[in-house]
Amino acid sequence: METRIVPQNLSQVRAVSGADGVVHIPGTGIVFNQRSQKLGWFYEIIDPRALNGADLEDIVSCFNHNMVYVLGRTTNKTLTYTIDEKGFHYDAVPLPTQTIKDLVIEPIRNEYVTGSSFMFTTAENGDEWDFSQERDGIILRYVTRIEKVFEVGPVTLPAYTQTTTDVVQRSYEAAMKAHKEQERQYLSQYVRMRMQMI
Repeated sequence: METRIVPQNLSQVRAVSGADGVVHIPGTGIVFNQRSQKLGWFYEIIDPRALNGADLEDIVSCFNHNMVYVLGRTTNKTLTYTIDEKGFHYDAVPLPTQTIKDLVIEPIRNEYVTGSSFMFTTAENGDEWDFSQERDGIILRYVTRIEKVFEVGPVTLPAYTQTTTDVVQRSYEAAMKAHKEQERQYLSQYVRMRMQMI
């Protein structure tokens, strides 16, 4: 499972009260076609079609990924979402408890909490690595297919990007192996051509 944090300028997380007094927490949990911040040794871009066919049946919204602070869930319709060309937008309706008000709602209203994050798994062969964009050892990863979104919600540290998982490392290693094999084949072809010219 992977976790990504969306910065404030893209996540637009806020706490708003409807005419009926019910508090909603809307935000953007996944953004498309935007390069992520540096995720260790790579940057990442999520394709707008990455959610096509993804499992979005049971998504939970939590504060700071803490399952103690559940803000909504799709299965009971306290978490809804829309997907458009810009990304995955959520709207959580948390229980009106004093704890949620003090620890989640008020910090969001006062802009102590400004970002969103999501947890997901990438489908098999659901990413591509672009080594041609490599600068200073940093590679570009395109997520083309997400298998499942598990959780989405507001987070305190949107500027901080968490480290990647073993799943990403294995995908990278397979892509790197294929890239090196392709380079080896090109070099071998080049040497054969040069030998034929002599």
